[in-house]
Order: sequence, then C-alpha cells, then structure tokens
Amino acid sequence: MLTPLDIHNKEFKRSFRGYNEDEIDDFLDRVVNDYEKLFRENDNLKEELARMKKDNAQYQKLENNLKETLLIAQKTANEVTDTAKQHAENLRESTAKECQNMRRDAEISARQMVEAADHQVKSATVEYCRLVEAKSQFLYQIKAALESELAVLHDAIDRLSRQQTTAPQQEEKAEANPAAPQENAPAADAVQKG
Repeated sequence: MLTPLDIHNKEFKRSFRGYNEDEIDDFLDRVVNDYEKLFRENDNLKEELARMKKDNAQYQKLENNLKETLLIAQKTANEVTDTAKQHAENLRESTAKECQNMRRDAEISARQMVEAADHQVKSATVEYCRLVEAKSQFLYQIKAALESELAVLHDAIDRLSRQQTTAPQQEEKAEANPAAPQENAPAADAVQKG
C-alpha cells in the first residue's frame, strides 16, 4: 500500500505535451492530504480493531469463565440439594427410629408399671384375704372362748342353783350327821373357786 510520503515524492516524467505541473502538484497535495487522513484513519481503525479483538478475547475468556463458574455453581447447587435431600432423608429415618424406640420404651415401661400394679393388687388382695381370714379365725376363737366361758358360767350357775337347792337339805343332814359337812366342804369350796 502506498504511503502519503510515496505519493508526495512521486515524480512523473516530462513529456512534450504533458499536463500542467502546478495543477498536478495541487491535485497531488490534495490526494496526499486525503490519503494521509485515510491512512491515519486506517491505522487507527486497525489499532481499534486489534484492541477490540483483544477485548473480545478477554470477554470470551470471561464468558467462558462465567460459563464454567455457572456450571460449577449448578453442579454445587445440585450436590447441595442432593446432600440436603439425603440429610433430610437420614434425619427422617433417624427420627422415625428414635420415635419407634421411644414408643417401644414407653410400651415396655407401661407394661412393667401395669405388671407392678397387678402384682401390688394381687399382693394387696392376698394380704386382704389373709387379714379377713385372720379376723375370721380371731372372731371364731373369741366366739369359742366366749362360748367356752359362757358354758363354764352356765355350768357354774347350774351348780350354784343345785347347791342352793341341795344346801338346805345338806344342812339338815349335817345337823343330823355332824361328820357329813366335812366331806361336802371340799365340793362347796370348789364351786366357790370355780
């Protein structure tokens, strides 16, 4: 590509019937000026294009980094979601097992308490029955003792009645026979002691 300096320094051969040199020089000066502007503009555009290509490469690199970051973020989010789901499932399972264990322990404890209460009720019932039986035996013994004492009292009253009815007869006999009262005296003493 021609440079503005190449155009400016270009010399044409002279011929007999040539062009006007001043017009050509003026025209060439104008061409040189316009060409120089275009040349500079072209250089500026090339530099700008190079900068844009460089920026574009950086943007593409940044875009690739962003894509990779998004992929990593998506992968991480998926892993976190999967981990959270797994953790939630594990937590649900462990909570369910813990609830089952607590329910089983409560059932065992309740069963033991019911068994203990049944045992206490049975013991109390046995003790109550024993006390009722002891009371009954005690009452029978008291009744038997009272009946025995009552029989002794009836017997003593009967003997006393007989002695009272026989005493006047014995006194009469004793008056008639002085040795007889001494024989009957021990029997009278026994009735009085009895």
